[in-house]
Amino acid sequence: MSLLLLLENLMPMDQLARKSLEESMCALFAECLDIETVSVTDDFFDVGGHSLLAAEVVTRINVELAVDLRLRDFFRNPTVADVCELIAEQEGVVRSERS
Repeated sequence: MSLLLLLENLMPMDQLARKSLEESMCALFAECLDIETVSVTDDFFDVGGHSLLAAEVVTRINVELAVDLRLRDFFRNPTVADVCELIAEQEGVVRSERS
């Protein structure tokens, strides 16, 4: 299931969907960092990330999820859990504007 389809079907983001999004984000972080696994609480920069990789992660998230995550927000919130929360908040705003 694509991440975009997952987010499109949320109203609001429930625990199961959140868990699935977190798993997908963990996989994306791990792939970009070229490591085996990343947990939802691992700080991106503590497990080997740097600014260029952060830009890559943010770009991939924005493209794959059709969201507008900003690099500065990623620097302030560098865990999978934090990023998922930012996405959920953004989705809430988008859904409110559509209503």
